[in-house]
Amino acid sequence: MRWITKDPLAKIDIKYKLPLGFIALYLIVFGVGGYFVIDSVYAPLNQEILQRLQSETFAQATIFDKKLETLARRAEDFSSDGFIRTQTGLLVSPLKRQDPARWLQVRERLKTHLRVNKLPLVPEFSDLQIYDLHKKRLVSLSNAALDFFSALEPDTPQDAPAFTSIILPDSSSRIPVTAILTPLWNIDRTRKIGYLACQVDLVKMIAQASASHPGRRQKPEAEKYLAFVDKRGTSIEVPWWYLEQTVSPEEEGTGIKVLSANEAIVPTAHIGRHFCKNAKEMFGQAYPLASVGWSTLIELDAAQALWPLQRLEGKLVGISLAVAITALLLLFFPVQYLVRPLGELQRMAFKIKEGDFTVRNQISSEDEIGHLARTFNLMAKAIEERTSSLEKTARDLEKQQREIRLQHNRLQTVVHSMTEGLVLLNDRGQVVLSNTAAEPIVSLLDDQLSSLNIRKCGVHESVSRGCIQCLLNPKRTTACELNVGDKIFEVITTNMPAMNGSSGKLLVARDITEREKMNQRQAHQERLAVLGKTAAVMAHELNSPLAAISMYNQMMETEIPEDSPFREHVEVIRRNTQTCQKIIRELLDYARTPKPRVERVELGDLLNNVLHFVQPLNKDKRVRVDTVFPTANVTLWGDTTQLQQVLVNLLDNAMQAVPSEGGRVELRGRLDEDRGALIIDVIDNGPGVPPERNDDIFEPFFTTKNVGGTGLGLPTARRIVKAHGGDLVLLRSRPGETVFRVTLPLKENAELVAHDATEAQSAKS
Repeated sequence: MRWITKDPLAKIDIKYKLPLGFIALYLIVFGVGGYFVIDSVYAPLNQEILQRLQSETFAQATIFDKKLETLARRAEDFSSDGFIRTQTGLLVSPLKRQDPARWLQVRERLKTHLRVNKLPLVPEFSDLQIYDLHKKRLVSLSNAALDFFSALEPDTPQDAPAFTSIILPDSSSRIPVTAILTPLWNIDRTRKIGYLACQVDLVKMIAQASASHPGRRQKPEAEKYLAFVDKRGTSIEVPWWYLEQTVSPEEEGTGIKVLSANEAIVPTAHIGRHFCKNAKEMFGQAYPLASVGWSTLIELDAAQALWPLQRLEGKLVGISLAVAITALLLLFFPVQYLVRPLGELQRMAFKIKEGDFTVRNQISSEDEIGHLARTFNLMAKAIEERTSSLEKTARDLEKQQREIRLQHNRLQTVVHSMTEGLVLLNDRGQVVLSNTAAEPIVSLLDDQLSSLNIRKCGVHESVSRGCIQCLLNPKRTTACELNVGDKIFEVITTNMPAMNGSSGKLLVARDITEREKMNQRQAHQERLAVLGKTAAVMAHELNSPLAAISMYNQMMETEIPEDSPFREHVEVIRRNTQTCQKIIRELLDYARTPKPRVERVELGDLLNNVLHFVQPLNKDKRVRVDTVFPTANVTLWGDTTQLQQVLVNLLDNAMQAVPSEGGRVELRGRLDEDRGALIIDVIDNGPGVPPERNDDIFEPFFTTKNVGGTGLGLPTARRIVKAHGGDLVLLRSRPGETVFRVTLPLKENAELVAHDATEAQSAKS
């Protein structure tokens, strides 16, 4: 029952609600009662109209059915005429070929007979035609003869009189017609010789069948139609006034409408109360014509038929409206006494809503509305006092807020202007405050599973997540150095006093990347200086004994016979002496890489010299060395000797790594036009470098060779390539394939003097 308590007119002003509610209730009661009254009258009246139309349809169908049967019998009488049958027999005989002139005479006699003796007997016949058995027209009384056989239905029997479908008017006639086709037999009735076609003027047929008294036609008020629909859907629509008046020759066919099969009437769709194509509501009934297979349809305009009842309905509506208007006028004054005070209270409430709390009403009645008005005045006064108090409080709060906002902006400016990163954490490890410089540290704290390289930490030297937990622990003060991406940060943490009942932690991160790089460069320079001095001392202290050993070994080699058992010892001394000299030379080369002498270097000449130089190194293992270069016509800028040293060192390492049987080394090059560089890959099918050693192979004195390796070849080669503005990297290494890539710029580099070469010169000095 909750719906009873809800006002359906809640959105309507009260001055309109009472009159409209009364009128709505009145109209509902009056409308529902009137509907049932009118409906109780409409239903039997509709049934009575349809029954009368059914009787009229049956009567008209009977009249026209009899008329069509009579015309069919007259056509059959014409076809039994002996003269017509005799003359038709001559026309279909070979007479036309034997005696054409006589054939024409026979044809004219037959035409005259039909025009004079037959056609006037039936006014409805407008033309008579004779056809042979091949349906070829032999005689016709009309110049614009129609083809009747095309209007026959396919299943029409040919041995008895048959009606065609309705034939539409053409350019020669505005009258719709049909035809009765009757077979013609010879005199002995033993053989069919042709057909007699009697053209029926449907307008005359309708007029003759329905006209019963003379006089001019006057259209009645009721709109009523009679329609004939054939099997193909073609129809003739005749106004009812046309059936009730005589037909004058000059007005023949007036008012008759012919519809083709494309727009024809479907009888079953027009039975009962329906809407026609012109959206007009009609009553309709249909009945078949048994003689021709057509349908008779009578339609009556529903609006005109029900006009008296509709007038009564209109009067009832007018009376109800008049009563409603009178009730409104009578309710005007009581409503005003109720609405005026409520309207004043509404205006008062609207002004209070707009902020005018000084407004008061002047209603002095002692009823419920008067009590409500005095309550409104008390409420307005209380709101005015409360509002004044709130406004004063709001002004004080606004002043405090401006001061707090100013202090906050100053703090933000100071914090974000700091070059050190600042992060303030709460007791749960959540970031409360941070500046721009601390973004890498904040990202690291947000992703606790990220990889963290801990450089220095007194507690966690190798566990990244443990170090993060240590930083987030509000009860521990720590200091560590972290690698975040390509930057190094020194992080110092300090415990903060309790904030809002909970402790916190302050992280200060200083970017020490440049300081660490400077320290590394300084340490590297110091190592190079020490290495240079050590190399000079070693070269001085070792070259003299090695030169003496080598000289005496050469003397023994010339004095000892080839078949002496000491000959092998001499060879061992020579090889080891050369190894020591090579180690000292590589040590000196790494300690003092000379400044490149910049000149034009032809790639083809460089490759030929490299391959020629490595041939003696390959005489024992017979490793296959292939070169794959799209073109050798490439010009580089650099030191030919140093570049040759790099490629020879890489090829020598590759040939030593591959097996003697099936070993293969490939020197492959290509141009990178986007970078303006030459890419040279040295590829071998050796066992490869262990994955855990990939980062160590370019470190000085690291080697994977069991015997004879100093660990200075690759570091020296990389320094030479970098001095030329390029790079040397281990591209990939796996069993069966190792690829070292050399990248050299094609254009002359103004800064070709490398920093490492400068360091080596400084160390030497």
